[in-house]
Amino acid sequence: MPSPYRKTLATAALLAALLAGCTEAPPPTATAPRPVKLERLTAAAVDTTQTFVGTLRARQRADLGFEQPGRIATILVDVGDPVRAGQVLARLDAAPAQWRLDKAQADRTAAAAALAERTTQLHQHESLARDQIISATALEVVQTQHRVALSQLQAADAALGMARRDLALADIKAPFDGEIVARAAQPHSDVGAGQTVLQIEAGQALEVVSMLPEATAARLRSGQTATARLGSTAPGGGTRPLKLERLSTHSDNGSLVQAVFRLEGAAPELRSGSVVSVELPQPQTAGVTVPASALLPATAPGAASVFVFDAAQGTLVRRAVQIGSEVLPGGRIPVTSGLQMGDQVVVAGAAFLTEGQVAVAHAPTTLLHGGQP
Repeated sequence: MPSPYRKTLATAALLAALLAGCTEAPPPTATAPRPVKLERLTAAAVDTTQTFVGTLRARQRADLGFEQPGRIATILVDVGDPVRAGQVLARLDAAPAQWRLDKAQADRTAAAAALAERTTQLHQHESLARDQIISATALEVVQTQHRVALSQLQAADAALGMARRDLALADIKAPFDGEIVARAAQPHSDVGAGQTVLQIEAGQALEVVSMLPEATAARLRSGQTATARLGSTAPGGGTRPLKLERLSTHSDNGSLVQAVFRLEGAAPELRSGSVVSVELPQPQTAGVTVPASALLPATAPGAASVFVFDAAQGTLVRRAVQIGSEVLPGGRIPVTSGLQMGDQVVVAGAAFLTEGQVAVAHAPTTLLHGGQP
């Protein structure tokens, strides 16, 4: 016969089962819409002005150095000094060049004496040969010795000329009227042949040098206009007109081409070596563009995809698009097909979204003073 304790447990279990059967299952939790940053596409002209870095430099300039190695004896000018054409700017220690000149003069004197001796011998042997006292072979030997002595004198003359030139080139002279803009060496220091000691520039005429991509350079023609934008802190800040003067036929690193622009008008307040922005105007185009952050790359060239917000359904739709190859100012990419005006495109975090995901337009907020929440 069951005990009262077992009857109580059985009754409790039965009541628990009845209560569990009467309880309804909770409804599934709804997924919260994903806030996304949207941009509505509108028809607007896109300014495709391209900007590159350029460097100002004087149109007439020169790096000056000695043609031979040596020790600098003195430098007679400093940065900022005006100079005249032909003015001596620096000198090497002239003693070694003077020694070479003295040796060359001595060698020339010895060669001249040897030639005079050989000339006398030649005349004597020619007279003896006419009287058939010596053989033709003996005369030929003397003639050869005379030619050797003559060539040795010519070589001595050349060496003497070079020694005189070396002594004269122990000085650096200004090639034109101008101003010293840099000094790269100090007195009593050793320099190599051709090593830059001074830099000189002339006049106020300036030009801008910029390295351009080959695709950009291919569209340019001599005389095309551009704009140099100076820094806000630079003297005479603002913009200056440029005109393309020449393009290099050489490609640097296989991708960049040097372009030289003439800076129109005198600009005494500008300094060579300053960095400017070179703005190349391109034809304006109207069309659909999106930020690069909105695009999801595809495997095919020119193919990509974006997420478009379906306002009626409140979901995201992934759409395939075709894009152009250039990057417009502001990091925008032209879209040639797949989108139309009025579409709302997700422009941030596209890589973390999925097809059909429930979304809502993100409402930006700010804590800045005077800002609108």
